[in-house]
Amino acid sequence: MLSKEKPYVLYVAELIYLKIYEIKKNNPDISINDSIECFIGSKTYNEISSGQFHDDWFKKLEIDRFIDENTGKKIPDETIRLLKIQKDMV
Repeated sequence: MLSKEKPYVLYVAELIYLKIYEIKKNNPDISINDSIECFIGSKTYNEISSGQFHDDWFKKLEIDRFIDENTGKKIPDETIRLLKIQKDMV
């Protein structure tokens, strides 16, 4: 059976997609480009671009001893390194 777990590096991309989707859904008359522009400058955008999103996420992961709350499995060190690289890139 294939795992339904998603890679951690997709969490931010998924969050961005969902926020843009919500903007578009709540404003059906605007274009997707306008939805993206509305997202830029939002609280979520600012948290991600400032690094605050990842900082808060890492704090929570540290408190949880890097155990995934959904699976109960320890998050591999390599995944944590990739998330830190993602933070630096954003």
